[in-house]
Amino acid sequence: MLKAKHVFTEAAIDTAYSWLCKQRTNFPANADIWHLRFHWHTLRAELLQMLNQQDYTFMPLSMVTNANGTTMHLWSSQDALVLKMLAMALPDALGLSPLCTHIKGHGGLKASVNDIRAALPDYSYVMKTDVKQYYQSIDHTLLLKLLDKEISDPFIWRLLVQFVKRSVEMGGTFKSITCGISRGCSLSPIIAAYYLKALDKKMEGDFRYFYRRYMDDVIVLAKTRWHLRKAVKTVNQHFNLLKVAQARDKTFIGKIVKTFDFLGYRFGLPELALAEKTITNAVNKVRQLYEQKQTAPKRAAALDDYITRWLRWVNAGIVGTPVNVVFCNARTQGLQDLI
Repeated sequence: MLKAKHVFTEAAIDTAYSWLCKQRTNFPANADIWHLRFHWHTLRAELLQMLNQQDYTFMPLSMVTNANGTTMHLWSSQDALVLKMLAMALPDALGLSPLCTHIKGHGGLKASVNDIRAALPDYSYVMKTDVKQYYQSIDHTLLLKLLDKEISDPFIWRLLVQFVKRSVEMGGTFKSITCGISRGCSLSPIIAAYYLKALDKKMEGDFRYFYRRYMDDVIVLAKTRWHLRKAVKTVNQHFNLLKVAQARDKTFIGKIVKTFDFLGYRFGLPELALAEKTITNAVNKVRQLYEQKQTAPKRAAALDDYITRWLRWVNAGIVGTPVNVVFCNARTQGLQDLI
C-alpha cells in the first residue's frame, strides 16, 4: 500500500531535483527554476516539511510561448519536483502491465520492436492503432474513478485530483481544465499508461495473441481472421468504455504481408525497415539544417551531428540483422543524397 511518507523522502527529493535541473537547464533567466536552485539549501527542507505534514497544494499552470510560436502549459518548478516524486513511486503502486512498454523498466520502444519482429513469423494478421489525441481526451471522471480503487492514501489522492483537475493562468485570467491531462509532465506518461490498464490486463491473459502497447500505440498479432475479429472487438469495447477514439489514419487491420508501420519502423517486409514517416521527418530536419549551413557555415557541425545521431538511433537496440534504410520515393531520396 502506497503511503505519502514512502514517496516524499530525502532520497526521492534529491533524485527529482537532479532530474529537474537537467530538464530545465536551458530555461530563460526569468524562469523560476533559477530561484529554486539558488535557494535550494533552504527550500529543500521547507518543501519536505510541507509534504510530510501533508500541507501542499499545486499552483495553477502558466501559459508559456515557445520560440517557434507554439504555446504550452507549464507547471512551476516546485510543483514539477513533487510530480516527479509521484511519478517515481506510482508505477509499482498502480500495478501497470509489463506489456505497456513505455514505462521505465518495461523494455521501451526498441524492446517492443524486437519483440514484434521475433513474433511475426508465428502470426498472419495484425491490428495496429492508436488513440486520437490521447492526452487531451482522457476523461477526468472516469480516470479519478479508476484511481480511487488504487490509491488509499488521502494526501496522495488529493495531489492526484489536483493534477487532473488543474487550472491554467493566462494573463491574470484562470481557466479550469475539464478534460485531458497535461503534456510535458513527468507524471502524465504514468497516468496515460494506467488509463488503458484494463485493456493491457485483458490481452495479457489471452495467449491467442501477441500484444504490446507503447503509450497509446496498440498492436495485436493474431493467427486467424476469427481471432483478429475478437481482438478488434475487445480493443473497441475498451476504447468505448473510456470515451476515447481510434485515430483512423494510424489504424491498420489486415494481413501482415501487406506491411504496416509501428513505432517508427515498417514490418512485414523480408527485413525490418523504417517507416516512411520516420524517413520523411529526418529529411525535413536535414533540409532545415542544410539551409542553415548555407547561411551560417558554423552550423555545419549541427548537420553532421544530427545525421550521425539519427543513423545511430536507427539501429541502436535492434537485435539481429541491421535495419534496412529504405528510401522509397523521391521525397525521401533527398536524405540519401545529403548523407
